Amino acid sequence: MVRIDFDEIIYIEGLKEYLIIRTITGKVLSLMTFKEIIDILPEDNFVRTHKSYIVAINKIESIERNRIKIGEKLIPVGNTFKDEFYERINKI
Repeated sequence: MVRIDFDEIIYIEGLKEYLIIRTITGKVLSLMTFKEIIDILPEDNFVRTHKSYIVAINKIESIERNRIKIGEKLIPVGNTFKDEFYERINKI
């Protein structure tokens, strides 16, 4: 069991039945579902952007053509999640 502070999470990526939680210091592999992790994460700080991604809103560096840039990683914004994502971003 590993304790992760919410502030350290950059994004969460789905990988088959696992989740890869990318943090400032590295990554943690978890056997959880997106539903389970979304119920735990603070709603104001995280948003689902794609069927395979959840991002920390305050870690987003830029958004260009439905892709989010966080560090060197480009994360897609899926059509299913696009409206909610941009609505949340525009409130900031």
